[in-house]
Amino acid sequence: MEYNDDYMIAEIRAGGNRQEQAIKVLYEQHFHLARYSRQKYPALGQDDAVTAYNSAIIALRRQLLNGVFRGESSLTTYLNRIYSNKCVDLLRQKSSQRLESMETLPDRASDDDVLQRLVQSDQLQRAVAYLQTLGEVCKQILLDSEYWGYSSDEIAQRIGFSGANSVNSKKYSCLQKLRQLMGQVSS
Repeated sequence: MEYNDDYMIAEIRAGGNRQEQAIKVLYEQHFHLARYSRQKYPALGQDDAVTAYNSAIIALRRQLLNGVFRGESSLTTYLNRIYSNKCVDLLRQKSSQRLESMETLPDRASDDDVLQRLVQSDQLQRAVAYLQTLGEVCKQILLDSEYWGYSSDEIAQRIGFSGANSVNSKKYSCLQKLRQLMGQVSS
């Protein structure tokens, strides 16, 4: 079933489970962009096309939440434009053989912006690697909180914690571990 743009935007901006479901629907409805991009971008492999598509979905979500999308085109057209830009970026990156440096990460960061910086920089694979090392509970708490916008009470229900205070305490601990991991990489 296809939903109209206004409905999808409202669901994404609602956060929590509604956002998660809307992103999933949007992702699945437009995955053909990655599947058939070999015709338009033959130099990109399938993995690169999926990486560009994942980055495009993240960028679209962020732009919807930040009010950047003004509705001058349909969400489909807007996502297609973002995806094309991500593909071109990947092609440029491949052609210049640039290696990303971890030097761009600051030495110290506040607990609240460590995960946000990873997501905003579209370094999803790096973020997932860090989160995997933290364990499933930390990964779920941080993603549910920072990416999907669930409240601490909602997260407590989802993972079986006694309440929001337990989630907040665990989240703080997880962010400290994440900061330590990031500090080890930049050393």
